[in-house]
Amino acid sequence: MKRQFFTAIALLFSSYAAFAQTKPVIGVAFRSNGADTSAYQSTIQNTVEDAFIRSKRFTLVERGEMDQVKAIPAENAEVEKMKDLGAQYLLIGNVVRVTEDQKESKVPVLGTTVTPQAEVIYTVRIIDVNTGEVTASGNFDNIAKGKNAFSDALNGTRGKLEKFIKDNFKLTASIASIEEKTAYGDASKVLLTAGKAVETKEGDEFKVYQVVEVNVDGKKLTRKKTIGRIVVAKVEDEHFSICTVLEGATEITKLVTAGSPVKCELTAEAPKKLFFQK
Repeated sequence: MKRQFFTAIALLFSSYAAFAQTKPVIGVAFRSNGADTSAYQSTIQNTVEDAFIRSKRFTLVERGEMDQVKAIPAENAEVEKMKDLGAQYLLIGNVVRVTEDQKESKVPVLGTTVTPQAEVIYTVRIIDVNTGEVTASGNFDNIAKGKNAFSDALNGTRGKLEKFIKDNFKLTASIASIEEKTAYGDASKVLLTAGKAVETKEGDEFKVYQVVEVNVDGKKLTRKKTIGRIVVAKVEDEHFSICTVLEGATEITKLVTAGSPVKCELTAEAPKKLFFQK
């Protein structure tokens, strides 16, 4: 009897684990334009990798494995190698220019002063490994002065980089189950596979959609067909949240009950609570 009980519990947890939030895997490969920028390449790559880790929306391919990818001469071969590593995206970065010099300026009474100044410019392209297409690209640059000019210039690109990630890679999750229904049998609350692990908050809104395949001029394409809208009512744990259905209850119920994949994409983040708010 006890064995049957523990087996049932194990099956329950394994079924929920199958629904748990899975993050897309991305590999980061940086290059430089020459000897003048190669010395800065690793530091700039670290900054970019850190931004993707902090977003909590990705899993990074280890640097050692990426060194093997970078050794491949052709970009299309790099993409194929990323498939072998189980990655969905390949980020190719390029250090365009890094300058460090002394800036002279005249100050009343004190006369001429010399201040260290640095400029950092780099670009990124993100390739969808499955299609080979560039899904996003961006240019990042900043200038800073002072004792830690280079570090300050590089850190100054973080804000733009974080916005780039949020704008181009919306948090996505799935509806694992229907938790509550209305008197008419439509879903009123659903279980979403996004929790504390990806910094989901009460009040976050998601659009609910179904991925459908369409044929355009003989070419098969996929599109996100919006079917509803939900809002996070309670963050349960690292991987799950309870959401209230705002729109599309009937269609959501129909698809989830039929076992069809139903995806959700973050469309509006709830404002972060201040430390004195409960």
